[in-house]
Amino acid sequence: MKKNLLMIEKSEQNRQEFKSIVADLYNIVEIAEICDVLPYLLKNKDSVSVILFNASNFSVEVKELLNKIRNDIMLSSIPILLIAGEQETSEEVEMLKLGALDCIHKPFHKEAIRKRIENAVRLKDSLSFYEVEHMLKELPSNIYMKDLEGRYIFCTHYWHHLDRGNDPDWIVRGKTDVEIRKDKENAAEAMKSDMNVIATGKGTTYTIEIHEDGIQEFFEVIKEPIKNKQGKTTGIIGLINHVTEYEQMKRKLEDIVRTDELTGLYSRYYFDQYLQNIQKKEMYPISIISADCDGLKKINDTYGHLVGDEYIRMASLLFRMVLPDEGAAFRTGGDEFIILLPSTSEEETQSYIDKMREKEKLFQIRGKKLSVSLGMSCIRSSLDSVDECIAASDMDMYAEKRKKKENRRD
Repeated sequence: MKKNLLMIEKSEQNRQEFKSIVADLYNIVEIAEICDVLPYLLKNKDSVSVILFNASNFSVEVKELLNKIRNDIMLSSIPILLIAGEQETSEEVEMLKLGALDCIHKPFHKEAIRKRIENAVRLKDSLSFYEVEHMLKELPSNIYMKDLEGRYIFCTHYWHHLDRGNDPDWIVRGKTDVEIRKDKENAAEAMKSDMNVIATGKGTTYTIEIHEDGIQEFFEVIKEPIKNKQGKTTGIIGLINHVTEYEQMKRKLEDIVRTDELTGLYSRYYFDQYLQNIQKKEMYPISIISADCDGLKKINDTYGHLVGDEYIRMASLLFRMVLPDEGAAFRTGGDEFIILLPSTSEEETQSYIDKMREKEKLFQIRGKKLSVSLGMSCIRSSLDSVDECIAASDMDMYAEKRKKKENRRD
């Protein structure tokens, strides 16, 4: 489909001559009055490929028109060519200063004119690309494009985690992440992600963590494939956002949510997530210890809940004293706890229970010694039911609690 060539020319001879040269390439739209040009352009800016002006018609109205075109982000992408006589004039020079791209002098040669119009359109398209790139630099996000080899075509920001050497003229164009990133592990992951986007034609979003000079930073990376009209991936367009403040706040909130305020142990909220993580890593056998404080109600009724809270905290100290670093203790209720021991056999778990029963003698409050009932079970493989194993551990714990009550009666 032909684009429009807007001709602002009063000379009938020039109009006819240009029509004979480019009529097969463009639809010629003739406008004689300057006041009619801007309304037409605003209405038809998407269909106008080039504007032809006669330099000899320069006036205050033309100057105002050229300024308006130059200052409009859409209209400024349309190349303006001048038609002039054989000699250069001051009007021609002034119009070139105001945004005209080139001047075609008489005599008119068909092939030369066609080529100069074609080159002007291409040049303006190219300039528009760099103008857009310049505008994108004003945004805080890093916007970039890559080719099918993961090499940068451009990016709007150079951040300090790039290895630029001491070259003042260093540019990112033509380089891959592996070549320019200081963190080579993150760079390798970025290249792997790029190749996956190119291979699958599907975008991805992830967050990376960078430590440099003792500073922790987080960046959100968004990647989408660039596809041609046939749907074939031709590159990648991406966005990198600096999300350190957000990510640190998010992690702080997660720590608050997953930590029990009273004891400092993990909360019930975090239990399922933790269990899923160690199951994914296949850290079997996973031993379970169920724990419950004995006599808490009596302490609360006798001394108040503040003393009862201290009794619960003593139980959490007992767990920390005995359990290995890889163990995780969760407060799942008022005085109820579950302990998970990844890669721990039942024999090892029994030894921890025996130590807890021995060490609890060291704790007492208001003359009341700490007493915690304990039960255990084991998740031996992914085939075992987690709920059933927890239930078995609870039953074992309650059996010990009943035995203690029977002994007290005796």
